[in-house]
Parts: sequence; structure tokens; C-alpha cells
Amino acid sequence: MVAYVRVILKITPFIIMTDILILGQGARENVIKEKLAVNDNIVHTLDTIHFQEILGFCENHEIQIVIPGSEWYLCQGIKNFLETNIPHIQVFGPDRYQAQIEGSKLFSKILMNKLKIPTAPFYYVKNPDHFYCDDKLDDIVIKYCGLANGKGVYLPTQTDSVNTILHDLEKFGNDGFIVENRYHGTEVSVIAFCNGLESFLMPMAQDYKNIYDGNTGPNTGGMGAVCPVNILSDTELNVIKSHIDSAVRELKYIGIIYAGIMKTQDGIFFLEFNCRFGDPEAQCILNLLQSDLLGVISSCLAQETPELIWHDFHSATVVLSHELYPAEKLTNPVRMTWTNHLDDTIKIYYSNVTTDTTNTKYTTGGRVLSLTSVDMTQETALSNIYSNIDKITYPGVYYRRDIGVNSKLTDINNIFL
Repeated sequence: MVAYVRVILKITPFIIMTDILILGQGARENVIKEKLAVNDNIVHTLDTIHFQEILGFCENHEIQIVIPGSEWYLCQGIKNFLETNIPHIQVFGPDRYQAQIEGSKLFSKILMNKLKIPTAPFYYVKNPDHFYCDDKLDDIVIKYCGLANGKGVYLPTQTDSVNTILHDLEKFGNDGFIVENRYHGTEVSVIAFCNGLESFLMPMAQDYKNIYDGNTGPNTGGMGAVCPVNILSDTELNVIKSHIDSAVRELKYIGIIYAGIMKTQDGIFFLEFNCRFGDPEAQCILNLLQSDLLGVISSCLAQETPELIWHDFHSATVVLSHELYPAEKLTNPVRMTWTNHLDDTIKIYYSNVTTDTTNTKYTTGGRVLSLTSVDMTQETALSNIYSNIDKITYPGVYYRRDIGVNSKLTDINNIFL
């Protein structure tokens, strides 16, 4: 008798180490770094506006993939520059022309109209001195046409001076202004990975842009976010995906597309396109990503379908800023102190924090850091943050106390109560 032994060999896949460069060092870039710093990947961050410096860094460190965190790099053409000078390098994001979906609101609105993507009627104003409005001011939105760090949108009231607003927006540059109809409803952020052929949606998020509680005060880059939210139905999400897909195919777009959506009684409207992750949405969304982020990015770069698996949890983020934000930053840094250790349920992502040789931390204001928590429910995640947030202090510390309020509306009729 011959005895046969069945041997099962478990083969561990060979993991190729990847050198990655993230451009920018804010909270968004730090969560991207956290998600990529696995499997022996070497992840660098670089915060400079000088393209030659970026080029030298890529050459010296043999960088394979570059991920620009901020729209500024993409709109200035970092993809074109690096791929021209280093043929083998890959940049995850659009080229300069494609990045106009965020860099030029005029380009974006023309593209939406061409592709029949539902958006508000608009007109373009180049010179504020030539602007005349015969509409009620509370029926319009005024947007700076170029980049404005999330601060270029005004919702005027009847007591505002439109010309004052337009001249104030000129501080961002001379790209002109978009004046469009104002819609009322609930806003939601729909962000997608794109592979040049189609889009792959992430869980819906909702951010809080106004500086003060109750969604009042000037616009900011974002004071907090929650994810997921149940604002759009599956049918509505499928419609939104089809519209984003049309833009991806039109532009042959590879990277991240962020669609700002307004759900109204009259349907779904696209408010804007952005060409990168939102901040603070990224802190929420990427903490729910179970799949390997580098694998997702690599699939998109190869125009393949990425594997996307999401944790069935809830995440929340609250931003700590300075009380002078968004008007100005501090001239002199202020010292930050921790009155107690933060609970293990909290992650910190720094935005504008420096550390000296004694490990003392300082900030010059603006958006200082994000606190993020993941838990079984949104309420618990938010409770985790607000139970810890006062353990971090510095002169002028400020944060919103109402992040997550009204974020789980599912019935369109309740939006207008």
C-alpha cells in the first residue's frame, strides 16, 4: 500500500516596497500618509511650492508615486511638470487642464452644461465695476472663479453691498466671478476614486464649512465632518455616479473627484467639482477604508477597477482652529498644552503645528488640527471627540460645538422643517 500525503503550501505574496511622496503637510495629507504607511512602503511628505525642489526630491529619493494633497499643486500643473521631467514617475491626480474642474469655476460650469449635469444657472463677471444685479440678493450666490482656499463663496443678504463683496473677492486674484441662482436644501459631499474610465464612489460625507455654530458666519476650509450620512438614496447616488462618470470620460480623468451636491425639493444639483480629497472629509472617509489605499490608487493609475471595501462603522472629525480664523493667522506662534492624555478612541491629525527640540508644540493659528474618532454610531464617535477636545488648549482655541447636527436626514420633507 502506498500512502499519499497531501501537502498544502501557503505562499505569502511578495510585497514590493513603494516610495511615495505626498505634497502638503496638513491634516488631509497626514491621514493619507497614515493609510499608505503599510507593507513596508516608504512615505515622504514635502510642503513646498517650488517645483524644482519637488523634482530634486523625487530624483534623490527615487519616488515612484506622487500624491498632491492640495488643489494648488494640481492646478499649477505639477503632474505635467513631473511626468515631463521624470518619465517613469506616476502622479495620482489630474493634469493642469483637467484640474480646471476646480481651478476655474467657469470651466466647471461650462463642462456641466455641456454634459447636461444639473447645476444652477449662472453668468460670469470679469470686472466687478461692470456688475449689476436686478435679482434679490438672497436669491443668488457669488463665487470667486479661481482658487480661494474654500473661502471664495458668498451668500449675500439684502443688506449686503454686492460691489463690496466683489471687491473683497478680488483679494484672491483677477479670475473674475460666477453669479448663480441660490438653491435651498441639504448639502452632501460625494467623493470618488477615478480611473480615467469611470468613478468609484466613497461613502457620503457631510462637512461644516461656516465658522460658527448653526452654519453661520464666513466660509472656511471646513470645521468638521461626519461619515457616512444617509442623505441620498441609492437611486440618487446612481444618477450622481453617471454624471461623474461622464466628466471622467470627457476629461480622461484619473485621481480624486469631489462633487458638492445639493439635494432640494426640485431634485439633485451639482454645486461644484473639486480635484482632490476634501479636508476634513478625508479624515472621516479614509478611516473607514478597509482596502489597501495604495492598491486602490495603483489600480486607478493602471485604468483598472479598484477593490473597495469599507468598514461598517461611523466616523466624525472636529477641527480645532484659532478664534481669528478665517480672517487671519498669528504673527507669533502660541504654545499648545495637553491637560491630559487623549483617549484611545481619538486620532490627531495636525494641520498647522510645529514641534521644538523639547517636544513642545506651537501654532500660528488657522486650522490647527483635526480630532477624528471611529465608532459603532455617529453619536458615539462625536461623544468621544467632545469628551476629549478640551484636553488640548492654546490661547485663542476655537471649535464648533454642533458638528453632526442634522446630518442623518433621510426624508426630503424633513429637510425644510
